[in-house]
Amino acid sequence: MKLDSKIFDKIRIKSAASIKREADASVLMCEWIGCDQPAKHKAPKGRGFEGQFHNYCTAHVQQYNKTYNYFDGMKDEDQAAFRKEAQTGHRPTWKRGQGAAPNVGGTRRTAKDIDDPLNMLLKEKITSNAKHGRNLRRNEIEALNALSLPEDATPAEVKSKYKSLVKRLHPDANNGSRANEAALNAVIKAYDTLRATGFC
Repeated sequence: MKLDSKIFDKIRIKSAASIKREADASVLMCEWIGCDQPAKHKAPKGRGFEGQFHNYCTAHVQQYNKTYNYFDGMKDEDQAAFRKEAQTGHRPTWKRGQGAAPNVGGTRRTAKDIDDPLNMLLKEKITSNAKHGRNLRRNEIEALNALSLPEDATPAEVKSKYKSLVKRLHPDANNGSRANEAALNAVIKAYDTLRATGFC
């Protein structure tokens, strides 16, 4: 290592005394009247001062916590109302069927009406299947892809394709060979998925 290097030229080491002075300057003192101890703990100031804190030493924060009451000066009815509102995060709520949007009902927006070109808002990819008369779910689309069918395939086309694939991949049609067993299981699983969702 060169002692006259341009890189190490700028390094300066603080003295222990300057580090202690900086540490002492950053230490807060206890806010309790007559206390000169460093404040190591924060204590909430109370209702109406959310996010604001007192700085106390260990002994005084313990004393403060013993007498702290968030609801001090509040009537019993106000306390009960506050606790009830706290269950919903102090946000407005409505009984079922009240406060709903005016277009809820027969004109409720469906997932296909949402403008989401990157499909970030939807948990499932939804595609319209005009022949089937409803929107497809992600697992239905994956099952159709496993059967090598387009997304607008009809239930009759699914059944026909399933039968032909099973006949072709079954070990009985291949002299007992189990080489196509994985593909056959994928086809059966895909067809079972479509049947379970009511597609066919």
